[in-house]
Amino acid sequence: MINYGELYYDHYSDFLREPIGREVFKSTNEMPSIQILRYENVFEQCLVYNSLGLSKYEEIVGANVEVSMVVDGAFRSTGYLLASTLFYCIGNKMQIGTGLAIRGIENLDPTFVQKYNKSAIYFTEPYAFPEEYSVVRTHTNDEVGRILSVFYISQSEFDYFAKYGAEKFEDLLEENNVDPFNVNRQSAV
Repeated sequence: MINYGELYYDHYSDFLREPIGREVFKSTNEMPSIQILRYENVFEQCLVYNSLGLSKYEEIVGANVEVSMVVDGAFRSTGYLLASTLFYCIGNKMQIGTGLAIRGIENLDPTFVQKYNKSAIYFTEPYAFPEEYSVVRTHTNDEVGRILSVFYISQSEFDYFAKYGAEKFEDLLEENNVDPFNVNRQSAV
């Protein structure tokens, strides 16, 4: 039997070294916890937040997956907001993959939304990581899991995504040279 927690942790260590911190989140006492590991010195002036434990919910979310979120600010809020978003997806039996956006951050942290003008989290392929980072393999080189990137988006960006779809939304971000790590960035819409 594959120990996915160990496999993902080793994968993170190979690319990001050791975490500088971790927070453990639980939705209910009956559900497995999700850890949010925090890494520094990966991207300049940013912290990387990685989930560990989402893969336990493979049957619910439709994939063996964990997520990475890179931010240059909002360091106190990000772990909580990321874990809450993941538990929302689990609780609503949502299929987690690229081209998914979850809004409602204002219900969790209205001060964050007011300060940064970001009210949703968007899921996509890893950005700025080496290509090999997105695939998690066993020691025998079998592919068993994936890493997705998530980042904050504004309400108007969410509305654009909802109206035009993931492909056009990501084209818009690329055309506007959006830095998804920059929490203070202006909305692309």
